[in-house]
Amino acid sequence: MSPAKFFGKHGAVLLLLSILVVPSVANTLTVGTDSRDDTFLLAAPTVSGPADFSFENGSMGETITWNVTDSEPKNYSVTRDGDVHEEGTWDGSNITISLDYIYEENLTHTLPVTFVFECTVFNMDNESASDSVNVEVIADETPPQVAVSSNFGDQYEQGSWGHRITWEVNETNPDFYNITRQSNWASDNFTTIESGSWEEGNISVSVDGLNATHWYYYTLFVNDTLGQNSTSSFNFTVNPDLTNPVISSPDDISYEFGSPGHKITWDVYDSNPENYTLTVHIIDINMTYGNLSKVFGPPANLTSQPWRIDEPEGDELSFAVSNLHLGNYTYNLTLYDVYGQNSSDVVNVSVYKDLRAPVINATDDVEYEEGYSGYGINWTIDESNPRSFNLTRNDTILDNGTWVGQNFSLNVDGLDVGHYVYNLTLTDYFNQTSFEIILVTVTPDAHDPSIAQVRTLFAYSSPTATNLSIQAYVWDLNNISSVRIEFGLDREDPQNDSMEMQGDNLYWAHLGEFKVGHTVWYRIVAIDNSSVNNEGTTEWRSVEIEALREEGLSPVIWGSILGLGILSMLIIVLIYFRTK
Repeated sequence: MSPAKFFGKHGAVLLLLSILVVPSVANTLTVGTDSRDDTFLLAAPTVSGPADFSFENGSMGETITWNVTDSEPKNYSVTRDGDVHEEGTWDGSNITISLDYIYEENLTHTLPVTFVFECTVFNMDNESASDSVNVEVIADETPPQVAVSSNFGDQYEQGSWGHRITWEVNETNPDFYNITRQSNWASDNFTTIESGSWEEGNISVSVDGLNATHWYYYTLFVNDTLGQNSTSSFNFTVNPDLTNPVISSPDDISYEFGSPGHKITWDVYDSNPENYTLTVHIIDINMTYGNLSKVFGPPANLTSQPWRIDEPEGDELSFAVSNLHLGNYTYNLTLYDVYGQNSSDVVNVSVYKDLRAPVINATDDVEYEEGYSGYGINWTIDESNPRSFNLTRNDTILDNGTWVGQNFSLNVDGLDVGHYVYNLTLTDYFNQTSFEIILVTVTPDAHDPSIAQVRTLFAYSSPTATNLSIQAYVWDLNNISSVRIEFGLDREDPQNDSMEMQGDNLYWAHLGEFKVGHTVWYRIVAIDNSSVNNEGTTEWRSVEIEALREEGLSPVIWGSILGLGILSMLIIVLIYFRTK
């Protein structure tokens, strides 16, 4: 057969094959002179585990973790000596198994014993990778390993507390322990402090409350379930309290008359605290200056006040020094312990005159477009002796009266277009005055109303005419003043009609009856309720009037009824002639 006839006869088939085959071939091609350099093969999963290891029988918490990676993980399995131990879906994360179960299944009854754990992972292409770890469980032939320490060195002062000795014990099969104490104090010699079952972990004991000038020797005995044991001892001395109480030296204090919240705080400590005395020396005082209702009188002395410590490292003693008369004072705190030892510290307190007007920090001037919200102005004030305030807007009083030191905030939403001057004036007890002005500018609405989701609605009128209605969503930040529609067969000479709001910013207008085949032009014009009555207008749009059928039974239903009627008549005629 000639090529022309062959291609003439089979050309369509070849064309179809070329369409189907060429893209699939093209998908396997890469750009380059040697396709071998541009071929990418999916990598199989990778898996790596720890080196082989061993542990003593009874040791809990042992695990194996395999580091595994693949871009498309599928599932995994872990076997022990060839039997499946664990399997499931693999999400690409590392795989960890606990080895505690070997005791639950009594797999260590003969020792030593070695288990081979193998982890195998599969990806979505069923490619796999494996890694095995040999785990040897050996007999516990080591006595408990013990290390001892304390949180106080090898001595502490009588009366101090929070002292503990801690033994760090490493043992896979713990059983029993006891702690004994020896001392050169007769009643404390060879005394059992604690004893009982020991499960695991460290052992700690408090050594507070012991007598001074004596040494103490604590010994821990631990035994495991195999009869192996260890001992560990710790020796320390309790010294008599020969030190004075510890007291810090806070800075001197100086503040403006009327300023609140001032106090002296001393850091204090003693092993055996008893009481303290606070003596206030008045160097000079003015009992007529300022608002005396805020002053509580000259400070009183405090003598033989009980003193105790709630924290082992020490506590604080604090004394308020606010609300003092104008003047200078010296506060002297003396601490005493039960042995008569004492320490003192002095802090000078100076109260000076209020010579400054209220300090006002105001927010920046504000400008916003009418209709927007969320705008406010604030005044933050620092004043020790407040008295009165006056707040105005464009010289009109908004509020005034007694000021007790509070800050001021004001919402400025909903203003008409214009400029507003907010002035806050503050006066303190000494008639010192400050004011701060904030300008608020409201600019006209610069955005036209939004007109969206415009739809044409048809309704049947006659075989040659159709009713036309238009609906649209219209919205504006300053609300809508009016919406109208311009329409007609000639957009150069349109009619006008108002659109009625149907709710939720939906507007609707019925334009009337139009002949089928005519083209009606229309556009929507919306005016907002802002100060400038912005106008939003859609582009002219056109719609061709379509013919509609009057509502009733569809031709398909009428055809079905007619067909059934004809079939019924044929059956009746056939029965008639068969019975003749």
